[in-house]
Amino acid sequence: MTARRAATIAASVVATIVAVASLLLIPLSLVVGHPQSALIEAVLLVASIWFVARVMRADRRARLATEAALPPERRPAKRQPRQPITFQIRETLVTFAIWAAIVFAFDAAVIAMDPLVNLGVTLFAAFMLATLTVSGRHMMFRLTVDDDAGGERK
Repeated sequence: MTARRAATIAASVVATIVAVASLLLIPLSLVVGHPQSALIEAVLLVASIWFVARVMRADRRARLATEAALPPERRPAKRQPRQPITFQIRETLVTFAIWAAIVFAFDAAVIAMDPLVNLGVTLFAAFMLATLTVSGRHMMFRLTVDDDAGGERK
């Protein structure tokens, strides 16, 4: 790695940190009544995003040019994009119903929560738990499929 490339990578990392910090500080500046600071942070955010995007585009162009200069048999294999994850409605509803029953029973028996409040808490908790359960199951299935295939898609 050349010194120029190392400096470019370091500058991109710093620009990304500045962008994230600016993004987080803009609402704070507005809340505490410093719109000038928010404007400066917005300018820093835009400049940082522009710099990182420019560096990434240049890096991609250089990488593609290097690959194109190679003989066809030495070029890296093109990665096949993954198919989107699809969620089964029935599976999700059954998971939601199971979690709702567990949460409602727990809140009623252990916490002795008012039934109306318990219903609101149950709906939210069951939704969150069902979402985590179904998406976690799909992600785990995806990881094990990738492991079983040895990193290659069929």
